[in-house]
Amino acid sequence: MSKKVGLVRAVAGSVALIALSACLWLSYTAGTAKAAPEEQPPTYHPVDRTWENYFGATILSSGRAIVVGDKGLVMTSDDKGKTWSRQQLKNGLTPFDLYSVAFTSDGAVGWIAGDGGSLFKSTDQGKTWTLQPTKLAAALMKVAVVDAQKACAVGEHGAVVCTSDGGTTMNASKFEDLVFFDVTFTDPNTGWGVGEFQTVLNTADGGKTWAIKYGGQRTLKADPYFAVAFEKDNGLVLGLNGITLTTADAGKTWKEGTLSGEPYSFYSAVPLASGETYVGGVDGLTGRITGDKLTRTTSGASNSINAVAFASDYGIAVGLSGTLLSTTDNGQTWSSLDKGESAQARAQ
Repeated sequence: MSKKVGLVRAVAGSVALIALSACLWLSYTAGTAKAAPEEQPPTYHPVDRTWENYFGATILSSGRAIVVGDKGLVMTSDDKGKTWSRQQLKNGLTPFDLYSVAFTSDGAVGWIAGDGGSLFKSTDQGKTWTLQPTKLAAALMKVAVVDAQKACAVGEHGAVVCTSDGGTTMNASKFEDLVFFDVTFTDPNTGWGVGEFQTVLNTADGGKTWAIKYGGQRTLKADPYFAVAFEKDNGLVLGLNGITLTTADAGKTWKEGTLSGEPYSFYSAVPLASGETYVGGVDGLTGRITGDKLTRTTSGASNSINAVAFASDYGIAVGLSGTLLSTTDNGQTWSSLDKGESAQARAQ
């Protein structure tokens, strides 16, 4: 491995969820088993959670928030983050780190992806989770849910795994030894994944087959892409040190760029109805991207923001060292759910 590639992977590994992908060789116990949730009483804030890391978050249509993190942690809140119930999921006997959680639009079916090829499925809005067999040992960094039957996850060692029958069977693909950090679908058939060496993957058949549409060459000048978001035909890919890739024609053509004056790394990107993209990233960064301009908001956090999720009336942002934030004004202001402090937005 070249010094440049090693440095990029090391940097990615230290700053965020997506970055925790240094070639892990983890054992995997095949077969389907019911994850045994270890229920604990609800935790009330303020509370010190700095020993925990949160990597993924979502808000169901019912308003329920679900956060996943290290050591198999799953936290659930039905009161906009005021109180949380906790459970621990295991793959065999091991509580692997969990990196991503996603549900169908109606909240009926959800998936969690994590270390050791772990994929868990829920059919009761996240109350219980069942381990699904993937026959993979690689960490799965992100999962996208298309509908009650279709879901795809991407991760280390070029892993792309999809199901079209609710998890009964898995269709796995591999692209060299690349690491993929994010995946999203724009419709039931069209999906996009992004990762190392400015690589962009695409499927046009609901995840049955995938092809590299951009990048994919292991060169010293190709930094990683961490996040991808689409709003209709407009797509935005974000990566290390503010690099971007954009499309205005649903991925037919792409244009490289860099956010003006913003050498920051972004780990989460959420498309907004306004056409903007809400982002989270290094050193507590939150903000909105319009065109090639980032308008920052003050999150009050100093640790990396790994995931951002919005409902109609509130949103949450999660990250390293117990970072757990909420907003009731679409991300203009954020409050810490640990300390109750409010961080006022400040355009820069």
